[in-house]
Amino acid sequence: MRNIPMKRKIPYLSGASFTILYCLVGGGLSEIRAGSYGDIYGAHPAATGMAGAVTATVNNSSAVFYNVAGLGRLNEADLFVGKMDQADKEKEATAATDANKDGKTPPEGPILSTEPAKDDPSLTGPWYKRGWYNLKDGLFVYRPLLRPARNFHEVALIMNYANPTIRTNAPTDNDIKKPHDSFVGLGFSMNLNEIFDIGRTIRFGLNAILPAGGNLMVVNDQNPTVPRYLQSGTSNERPTIMGGVGVELWKDRLFAGVGFTALAGGSGAILLKDVPISPDPVQANSQVVLTLKPLINPTYGLQFTYGKFSLGASYKRETYLSADPIPARAQTTLLGIQLDFDLALFDQYNPRVWSYGVGFRPFKRVLLNLDVNRELWSLLHDSRIKAKYSDPLNFHDTTDVRFGTEVVVTPTLKARGGIGRRPTPVPHYAGTNNWMDNDRMIYSLGLSYALSGRNFKFLKDRLKNPVIFDVGLMYQKLRWVEVDKYIPTTQNPNYHYGGGIVSLNFSVSFFF
Repeated sequence: MRNIPMKRKIPYLSGASFTILYCLVGGGLSEIRAGSYGDIYGAHPAATGMAGAVTATVNNSSAVFYNVAGLGRLNEADLFVGKMDQADKEKEATAATDANKDGKTPPEGPILSTEPAKDDPSLTGPWYKRGWYNLKDGLFVYRPLLRPARNFHEVALIMNYANPTIRTNAPTDNDIKKPHDSFVGLGFSMNLNEIFDIGRTIRFGLNAILPAGGNLMVVNDQNPTVPRYLQSGTSNERPTIMGGVGVELWKDRLFAGVGFTALAGGSGAILLKDVPISPDPVQANSQVVLTLKPLINPTYGLQFTYGKFSLGASYKRETYLSADPIPARAQTTLLGIQLDFDLALFDQYNPRVWSYGVGFRPFKRVLLNLDVNRELWSLLHDSRIKAKYSDPLNFHDTTDVRFGTEVVVTPTLKARGGIGRRPTPVPHYAGTNNWMDNDRMIYSLGLSYALSGRNFKFLKDRLKNPVIFDVGLMYQKLRWVEVDKYIPTTQNPNYHYGGGIVSLNFSVSFFF
């Protein structure tokens, strides 16, 4: 276990500050799940392009974030290669039919006409009748998915650039000055049928997101009266490592998954030495000892697909870092006076979330998704010391709604779009607390391109498996907030804040 920086102001020693560093490395099915990069900007560009509305249909490594059951689905490479294999077989059949027409070899069996029937309603009549026929055809009809001859595993490299533009006249503080939210990520999924074939898809997935600013994690349990963004800047600087297993229970129809989330909890001590009594701020010699252990929480998911409809549900338990209490002892050089403090840390919180999704495919190339997420922010509480000496948090539970669409332009190119609304859990603080957050309107666009040796002849013998490029562009409009205090002062004045965030998410997914 290593150390990471944390700033904490100690009562009665206004100039004393401490740096606490720690790093928790997870493995297997564990998750260090307190970061909100994925919630704010998306854990994968494919989801970002649809404003995060993917609970019912997600099927890549980011399923461990959105709905772990999606790991049980065929991934994008499985679907792409399955269709390409089918197209190759149809070409071979067509070539054989053409050869038979030339009189080289008489066909065996009955002769099937390739010409459409004149009374086929999907090909005759006005466009609106043809559209209605294609819409109702297969509304509740099961059609088996095309599966490739072998399983494909995924490795995804993810990069996200986000530089929030927030305008405020709140008292200047490092936590609200030029927030940066860029991050990098790594996704991985493996089909476990390579080990033991059960005749159904069973996949293990892992998704890791790390801040791009160089800090692995910042524990900042500062005074809540100091202005601080809840979901931007310093509050986002934390790793997110997620894992899980998804299983196909009913072929092409029902999928279930389970994963784990974890952060850390424990206790510790701070020893202060050589602290002179002075009216001016003083710097104390300090020694910090923290004992932390993983706190594991489960994640569950279900997906169901039938005909043109898909349903999804996901549950994620809240996570946080807690070290409560941390006793601190300081002895002055005058008269041997001993001062005792009792500190407590509570940070890196991410709420408990229930997610529900509906997907509908009116046409073969069009997918429409609707997501509703319920975030239980009211479960967040202050550390024990702040709860006694600070105003209560009173965060609200929130419900955000997102809509996304995906259109298959060509077999190798997909276009995406999305819109959503994410309300803030932060109430109006007219007292001493100064947590800052905004209602957000979300607008997104995305593209996906599958590069394959079958697309370009010069890659035919070199690129053995497809490579998929995804791009997601998102704009979040932050609703303007006016904060009016009961008794405004120079240290705690009235203020306002708002702005917008443009983020660009890019990934390259390799399959092997």
